[in-house]
Amino acid sequence: MLKRILVFYFVLTIIGTFPALRAFSQYLNAPANPDYLQQYVEADPQNWNKSIIYVFYNNNLCDGCAAAMGMIYNIYEQNYSNQYSYFEINYEDPGEFNFQTDFDLTQPLNIVLVRVRDGLNMGSYKIENPQIWMSDPSYFTQNILTQINNFFNS
Repeated sequence: MLKRILVFYFVLTIIGTFPALRAFSQYLNAPANPDYLQQYVEADPQNWNKSIIYVFYNNNLCDGCAAAMGMIYNIYEQNYSNQYSYFEINYEDPGEFNFQTDFDLTQPLNIVLVRVRDGLNMGSYKIENPQIWMSDPSYFTQNILTQINNFFNS
């Protein structure tokens, strides 16, 4: 019994020491009218009030990231494709937009939800390291659905 407690404590200590090993969600203070959002709403009049699900990844895809991205896309297709836009973006690729700074992207996989109203960012929410939940696909799916629904319906 003592051995199990010590192993459990050790695992918790390791997870607490390495933030990349934890899943984390937070509201963001992203700019209200950045260039990428302005381009998005100008591309199609329907985007003026169409919120966005971004899936950001970096150049160092982790174990499980590709599978998690596939599951996230399936969740989007099955539940949200008529309501929201969806983009998968390598945030480390050089480009004209600085998603990394605006959304404080530091982990190998992030989901960022952006509530768009009247062409402006009216709130953003980030889920870091969702691939951590891949060991239980049912939990992964339910957790992603719940967080998306809670944010966009609040």
